Amino acid sequence: MIPDGAQLVMPIKSRFYEANDIQVAMLRLDLLHPQISGNKWFKLLRLIQRLEAGERPRVLSFGGDWSNHLHALAYVGKRYGIETLALVRGHASQVPTAMLEDARRWGMSLVYIDRDRYRDRNQPEFRQTLGNAYPGWEVLPEGGSSADAVRGCRTLWQLLEGTGWSKPDFFACAMGTGGTVAGVIAGKPEQTQVIGVPVLNLGGEAEAMVGELLRQAEVVDPKGWLLDPDGAWGGYARLPDELSATLRSFEFLSGVPLDPVYTVKLVAAVNRRIARGHIVSGSRVLLMHSGGLQGRRGMLSRIENGSTAFVGPVLV
Repeated sequence: MIPDGAQLVMPIKSRFYEANDIQVAMLRLDLLHPQISGNKWFKLLRLIQRLEAGERPRVLSFGGDWSNHLHALAYVGKRYGIETLALVRGHASQVPTAMLEDARRWGMSLVYIDRDRYRDRNQPEFRQTLGNAYPGWEVLPEGGSSADAVRGCRTLWQLLEGTGWSKPDFFACAMGTGGTVAGVIAGKPEQTQVIGVPVLNLGGEAEAMVGELLRQAEVVDPKGWLLDPDGAWGGYARLPDELSATLRSFEFLSGVPLDPVYTVKLVAAVNRRIARGHIVSGSRVLLMHSGGLQGRRGMLSRIENGSTAFVGPVLV
C-alpha cells in the first residue's frame, strides 16, 4: 500500500533556513516501501507493472556490492517469483556485504566480475558475450537507469498533487546513474527548477547522461534544470568528516534519517547553494529522499568517527 503524498512531504525547520527566509520540505520516498526503497520503486515501476500483469521475465543487472538497485531488484524477484541475477563488481573471494546477503537470501544469483571487465559492461562485445551466456534474459543497466526508469520516475510528481508542494520553486535530488533526475525533469512543472546533485565525479559527462536518458524516453528537454558540480565531495561513497557531521546534525534537527551516499550530499549541496545566494530569499525548496538507508550498515563506524572528529560549523 503506497501512502498518499500528504504523508510523504515533511516540512524541515531550522534556524539556517529561517535566517535565509527559505521554506524547505522533504519528499520522504524512503517511506514508500521497506525493501523497494525510495526512487527504486519508480525506476522499477514498469517492471513491477508487467509482473503484476502476469509476465515472468528473467532479469539480470549490474552493480557494486552495496548497490541499492540490486537490493531492490532482488526483492522484486522474491516478491513476484522471477529469476534475478546480478553481475557484481568484485571477486567471489571477498566477504559478501549485508546488501548482497539480503539479495542472495531473496533468491538472486550473484556472479562476480573484475573491475576491468565491469568497465566494459556497456560495450557491444561484452553485451554479445552476455547474451550468449544468458540467452533470453532481460538486461537492466547499472542503477536501473533506462527509458522505462525515466517514465516511472516522471510519475512521482503525482504524489505531490494536492499537497501544497506540487509546484515548488526548486526540486532537488541526488544523482547516480541519472534515471531519477531525468524522470524528475521530464515531469516537472514549468516554473520549477530542478537541481541534480551527482554523487560521483562525472564532470561534463553528467549532463550528457541526463540528456541521453531524456532522448531514450522520447522526452523533449524542458530546460529549467542544472547539476551541481560540487556535490560529489570527492567521489562515490566518499564521506569526509564534514559530511558525517552534517548527517548527524540534520538527523538531530529533523528526525529524518539520511543515507551517507546520496541524500546527505543532496542536503549539503542545497544548503551550500542557499548560503552562496544561488537559492534566493523567499524560495520554496523540496528535497527528495531517495531511500537507501539499508546501506548505512556498511558505514556506521565512519559516520560516528567522522562526526566526532569534525570541528567547525555545518550548514543546517
